[in-house]
Amino acid sequence: MHHGIGSDLGNLIVAVVAGAITIACFAAMFWLLIHPGERNARHPKYRVLRDDH
Repeated sequence: MHHGIGSDLGNLIVAVVAGAITIACFAAMFWLLIHPGERNARHPKYRVLRDDH
């Protein structure tokens, strides 16, 4: 037996919480990719994304 690695329930809770955080991060990533919300024309990203370079 492995002592000190926690109970099965504790391991399940940790795995579920970590999975939920991972899914939330991916959801936020896709949301910001599709709807970035930045409207300021002077934002630094527009210097990178301009076609006239």
